[in-house]
Amino acid sequence: MNIKQTIKEKLSLFKKVTITLEELEMLFGSIESNPSEFVELVLELEQDGVLEPVKSAGRTMKQKSLAYRYRVNRPAIVKQHNQHLQQYRLKIHSTILLDSYFGMSEQQFNEDRPWIDRIDYFLKTKGFPLSTVPAPERSYQLTGNEKWITDLGGAALLKRLGVWDLLRIHPVSDPLMLAVNPYQTTESLFLRCTHLIVENKTTFQALLPVLPSSSFNTLIYGCGNKITGNLDMFSLQYPITNREHRFFYFGDLDYEGIRIWHEANKQQMMIPALPFYEACLEQPYVLGKNNQRRVDHAVEEFSSFFSQRQQSQIKNCLHSGGYYPQETLSSQQLQHIWRSEAWNQWIDLN
Repeated sequence: MNIKQTIKEKLSLFKKVTITLEELEMLFGSIESNPSEFVELVLELEQDGVLEPVKSAGRTMKQKSLAYRYRVNRPAIVKQHNQHLQQYRLKIHSTILLDSYFGMSEQQFNEDRPWIDRIDYFLKTKGFPLSTVPAPERSYQLTGNEKWITDLGGAALLKRLGVWDLLRIHPVSDPLMLAVNPYQTTESLFLRCTHLIVENKTTFQALLPVLPSSSFNTLIYGCGNKITGNLDMFSLQYPITNREHRFFYFGDLDYEGIRIWHEANKQQMMIPALPFYEACLEQPYVLGKNNQRRVDHAVEEFSSFFSQRQQSQIKNCLHSGGYYPQETLSSQQLQHIWRSEAWNQWIDLN
């Protein structure tokens, strides 16, 4: 990024409406530049409309005079950034999407620009690949760095640009830990496959023995937060493409468990496994876990699946510093609920 772009970025983040000449000098002070460059750049920013002189504050008496105070014209900074994006969009491969950058800072775009240029070159010279390869291999082809996708933010950038799926990349996530029901086969006449994800290992082990007598195709161990990063592996490990896949989630009924559900739900629709949660709500909650991060909109979305009475019960519990661990239910209770006819009927309604 050149000095002018750096200053514009700093000005876009400047909190006050006006900026004094001394404050401008301080902004430039953090950048290697000489006094003559400072004067020229401020005058350029004046000409661009980014800095508007406050006439009442006066100007210096030097040959190239600067105002003692300027008004920061943020809309002009944004307008110039958007115009630059529009021009750049006309030059790059038509499948690369820049829409998200219109809501981001110019600095973010400038940081990503070298990578976007490399992706653009790859697509223009090689086209989209016909076969799927592991992330390190595709990463090396795109950038010359095999770790760019996995360790340097490349996966997020490719998804932001809308080319992740088109580049046919094997997910780099750990494998999902899942068990398959041998009696719910792919030859089944049912058009829907149902899958239960449980947050904790204890619950997974408790339900595993009765998986064959349940109506679910798989039982998946979410392993806490890991499920949010490993969901990409599901279609590779359970490659049944001619069925509708329905996912149900059961975790601790606390802020963290709800947050994990919420993050996973962004990637793949997750229906809270109400029969299990409702059984938990019949028990007294326990106190603890006061240090968990509270995400109110996640709680609102999660609670919307429950009755009004249950919503109040959940919120009162959480606000009181309480929670319902999955271990509230014994192995026998979990197994009974999963095999019950009521559960099967409940699935059919969703």
